Amino acid sequence: MFKFLMVFFAIFMLTGCVTPINLQEQTPSPEYQNQQPILISVIDNRKRVKEGKPENFIGRAHATFGIPVDWNVDTLLATEKDDKSLTLSQWLQKRIVLGLTDKGWQVKPADFDSLPSETMASDTLTEQTSQHLLVLDLQEWFFSINLNWVSSFNFDTEVNTYLFDKDKGLTHQTSLKERDVIDEKADESPQNNVLRAYRDQLLQILSDPELKAHILQNKPTVTADSGTAL
Repeated sequence: MFKFLMVFFAIFMLTGCVTPINLQEQTPSPEYQNQQPILISVIDNRKRVKEGKPENFIGRAHATFGIPVDWNVDTLLATEKDDKSLTLSQWLQKRIVLGLTDKGWQVKPADFDSLPSETMASDTLTEQTSQHLLVLDLQEWFFSINLNWVSSFNFDTEVNTYLFDKDKGLTHQTSLKERDVIDEKADESPQNNVLRAYRDQLLQILSDPELKAHILQNKPTVTADSGTAL
């Protein structure tokens, strides 16, 4: 019963009286547009999931007395009708595709469970009549927020990014690992603060200059993990 009350309190604090930001504000919109069709896939390799957390787990809220409560996609991120059934990777993939589509990209989702080989990527691109496959491999995607006061919260991410070309194979690979301290807005709900943090992090990944250059096919060479040309 006590655990139920903690969850109820957390949800109440989450929603409050603030309307969730609209879908367009939740989606990344990079300042460039692809020239050839691209597939987008987000895969989940988070340690917490491998250790038993559900695939829709997203973070932790500290409610009354600092007691931690796990939050999932359906608790925090489900602002659209079909969001409640999504895993975190599916939710992120959906937002990326929507954001790029609104920007005018030629883009489609590709549902991989693990990182594809170059041959598998090329075969999929040929079947889907697309030139590029962008894969975001989640190693970490976690926030911890305190509901007892408005201050800031930690948002930890680690994402490996891969870009495959139908003809050239793997053309770009990079890793991003960081902790962002997100300043909360007193007139916003925790939900909106997290939604904006997610959008900004996805935008940062998509705006990487090296990735942009390869998507626009301005660089013919393959990059290594260090980001230098081979």
